[in-house]
Amino acid sequence: MPSEYSTNKTAKPIPLIALDDLTVGETKGIEIKLGDDAIKFGDKEPKRLDLIIWHQGNEIRVFKNSCPHVGLPLETFPDRFLTADKKYLICSAHAATFNHEGVCIAGPCPGKSLIEYKTTTLDGWLMLG
Repeated sequence: MPSEYSTNKTAKPIPLIALDDLTVGETKGIEIKLGDDAIKFGDKEPKRLDLIIWHQGNEIRVFKNSCPHVGLPLETFPDRFLTADKKYLICSAHAATFNHEGVCIAGPCPGKSLIEYKTTTLDGWLMLG
């Protein structure tokens, strides 16, 4: 079972995307900055979170865009996370295939899971936290 995390330590939901910008059966990739006071590492940019949003009928799931096999992002091209039949998420690097719960069902990491984040909806927006 995938773990559910929240990067939201203030309990204030973080807007991710307008619900009108999501299409049933499709995925979106987005990147968010982790808080207004994101930690900086030396001269590097603030830490960011790369996410996959998957609109599956009546359900919207949000996963960290990082394959549990080697930590690479799943897509090669923007918003291209699904198998040809649009039933599963797939890692373009090694073809790890994940079901709607984020569990690897084929490829090099069977049984491992994508990290899933809790979300809510508010005023037409999908919110993290």
